[in-house]
Amino acid sequence: MLSNYIKTQEKKICVLTETGVTHLHDLLSTNYHLLEDMDPVSPPGIKNQSMLESAVSRQHVGSGDWYKYPNHFDNCATLTYGIIKNHAFHNGNKRTGLLSMIKHLYLNGYVLSPNVKSNEIYSFVLAVASNKLPHFSKRFFNKYNKAQKVKITHNTIWEHDEEIHFMAKWLKEKSQPKAKEVKSNIKISRLKKILETKELLLETSGSKIKIYKEKSAGLYGFLTGKKIRGNEKEYSLGGNLTEVPLGVLKKIRKDYALTRNNGIDNVAFYDDKHFIETEIRMYKQIIYRLSKT
Repeated sequence: MLSNYIKTQEKKICVLTETGVTHLHDLLSTNYHLLEDMDPVSPPGIKNQSMLESAVSRQHVGSGDWYKYPNHFDNCATLTYGIIKNHAFHNGNKRTGLLSMIKHLYLNGYVLSPNVKSNEIYSFVLAVASNKLPHFSKRFFNKYNKAQKVKITHNTIWEHDEEIHFMAKWLKEKSQPKAKEVKSNIKISRLKKILETKELLLETSGSKIKIYKEKSAGLYGFLTGKKIRGNEKEYSLGGNLTEVPLGVLKKIRKDYALTRNNGIDNVAFYDDKHFIETEIRMYKQIIYRLSKT
């Protein structure tokens, strides 16, 4: 799984898994079409698994039902901080931290505002990496210092919790809710690709479709190597051979916990697979600059 959910004392939050963070790192090293004319992460891969586990586990810090980072901005801030600072990958830690920040925000209903200048985002990531968030705050977000009644000097150094608190405030200030675009009928071929990103398979039979999850079969506690279908359901398309009607689509999403109540709104459902690729292209100049620092 690339992500899962936690329920804090404040709200339900979608958090990234180790696999999810590694997937973002891999995008920077294997998908050359996304970063034309740019150097891929080299060498790629995990350098220290324990440090990756530590970075990801920051999202879960707490005791019982109490979480230290109970809202998505705090939670996103601590994950971003951990990935950038822990140096779990051979290379590309700052770039992976940036993508993880963007992805975490997105999964929790937010995107960076298009009004935020590229130089500010680049400087933010670099400030996290180089312990210069106080100086970044004075340059780009001085109203935070005024609100906190702090004065930044050349020698100002923040404690760890102060850094996370500032990062969360910056993220909240520079983010906006993502669009909730309403969709209608969807092509069967498109739905099939979407469901594959959710680890579900689709099979057509005339004007009917079957959806299921493939699982490895076991015998007496041992895997046999065979595949079996689980949670299989059949839906009638009402004579339609190419599209899934909106009513059927709504039922599918409800049956397989893919609705907004499950943390997956329309944007995430339709565009989740391609969202991060779009963001890589949008912020490719920042990624390029980070690759050189």
